Amino acid sequence: MEFMKSEPGHLEARMMAWAAEAGGIAKRHYRQTGELRFKEGKQAVTAADLEIEIMLRRRIGEEFPEDGIVGEELGSDYEGVGAVGRSGRSWHLDPVDGTLNFALGLPGFCTSLALMEEDGVLAACVYQPMMDDAFTATLGGGARLNGRQLSVSTRSRMSDAVIGTQFKKNGRFIRNPHLLQAMFLETMKIRKVGAIALELARVASGSYDALVASFKGPIHSYDVAAGLLLIREAGGRISDHLGRDYVPGGADLVATNGLVHDELIDLIARFPLSD
Repeated sequence: MEFMKSEPGHLEARMMAWAAEAGGIAKRHYRQTGELRFKEGKQAVTAADLEIEIMLRRRIGEEFPEDGIVGEELGSDYEGVGAVGRSGRSWHLDPVDGTLNFALGLPGFCTSLALMEEDGVLAACVYQPMMDDAFTATLGGGARLNGRQLSVSTRSRMSDAVIGTQFKKNGRFIRNPHLLQAMFLETMKIRKVGAIALELARVASGSYDALVASFKGPIHSYDVAAGLLLIREAGGRISDHLGRDYVPGGADLVATNGLVHDELIDLIARFPLSD
C-alpha cells in the first residue's frame, strides 16, 4: 500500500486516462453492435466488452506489472497474470457495465475499475462515456466527479428518498412481492438503470439516496468494488440487507447516504423471506 500513500494523484490520473480510452472504444461501437448476443445467464455481450478489457489489461500490465487482474470477460487466468499478483494487489475490471443498455443504444453504461488488496478497495474509477463523467476515489483521499469533491445526499427520510435498484430473478425482492410493493409505496421514487457500478456512483454523488441490490448468487467484485469505495469516501454507508457489514461476494447489498440507512433496513426486516 506504500505506493498509494506516495502517488495517489498519479494513480487517479492513470485510471482516468485508461477509462477515457475505454470510453473511446465504446463510442466507436455504440449503436453499431448488431444483433443482440448473450453469454451464460442471459448476460449481453458485445465486441466492445472484450476489446476494452484487453486494452485495460495491457495498460495495467505496463504500469503495474506486479498486480493481478480479474475481469468480467477474461476472468483471472488470461495470459497467466492471475487474480492476485506478486504485489498482493488485484485489479477488478468491468469493461462495459450495463452491456444490455449499451447494445440497445441506451446511455446507461460505464467502465468500472477497482484496485483491491485482500477485501479492501484502494482505488476506484467509474466512467460513463456518454456523459464524460469520471467518478474516482482513493482510500482515505475522498471521492471526486471530474476532479470535484463528492459527498452523499442530505435527504434523511425514506419518504423523500430516490432509491436505485438492482433486482435479479430469484433475489430477495423478486421472491417477496410484498417487500417490493412496500419499497415502491414508502419511498419517493424508485429507479433502475441496469448498471450497478454507475448506480453506486450516483449514490456517492448525491443523485440517489440509496441503492438496494439483491442477486440470486454472489455479487462479483468487478461489479461493485469501485462503487463501494466511492460511497465510503463520499460519506455513505454500506451493509447487507440485515444491516451487517457488507462482505465482498454477498448476494444482498444496501448502499446509502447513511441518513436513510436504518429506515431502509427496518423496512426490509418487516418482510422476511419464508424459506
